[in-house]
Amino acid sequence: MPKRRGSAAAAPSARSAASPARRPPPRRRNLRNSRFGGLFLLALLALVGVVAYKALARRREEAAPRPVQFAGIGAETIRLPAAPFSSETASRGQTIPAGFDTAGFLRGAKLNFVKLQVANDLGNLDEIREFTTAELFDELSKDVVGRGRGAQQTDVVTLDADLLEVATEGDRHWASVRFSGTVRETPGTAPVAFGEVWNLAKPADGSSGWLLAGIQQMQ
Repeated sequence: MPKRRGSAAAAPSARSAASPARRPPPRRRNLRNSRFGGLFLLALLALVGVVAYKALARRREEAAPRPVQFAGIGAETIRLPAAPFSSETASRGQTIPAGFDTAGFLRGAKLNFVKLQVANDLGNLDEIREFTTAELFDELSKDVVGRGRGAQQTDVVTLDADLLEVATEGDRHWASVRFSGTVRETPGTAPVAFGEVWNLAKPADGSSGWLLAGIQQMQ
């Protein structure tokens, strides 16, 4: 009987020795650090994309042709007359530098043609001075003063422009534009055809826009 008790008392000891050792609990991942790292990576990728987009846009802007600068063109809106046949073109056999914005140049030239005609009709010498060189202004101002204070009205019905030549001589750029179309010199009368060549000049240093330096009437 005592041996039974002894064996019974030793049984728990054997079971505890046979039981497996306790493992430490698994470590939990720091989700906060993981999420922060993902957000930082996304922000970095977005920043790289923005920088690349701005660089590409800057290259396109530098490669785009710059608008032609004309003297006397402000922010006002003027409706140009219709072209009789073709408009804003360069003539065959012309001498035009590569990359020159012919269409933009001729649009500005036509706009100045209409504005100068209005200023001449009204006798507005200050406006005429903005479009012309000092030498041509002296000649045009004599005509305006000679006809007196009476205003005249000339309606440009149709207007076409052809770029004949663009060249650089010394410290000036030169351009020749042939204008043609029809005008109405007296209200209520039929329009008559006209043709003339404008010689425009611009300082090579870009200190001013294109100015009218001479007018040649076409026979």
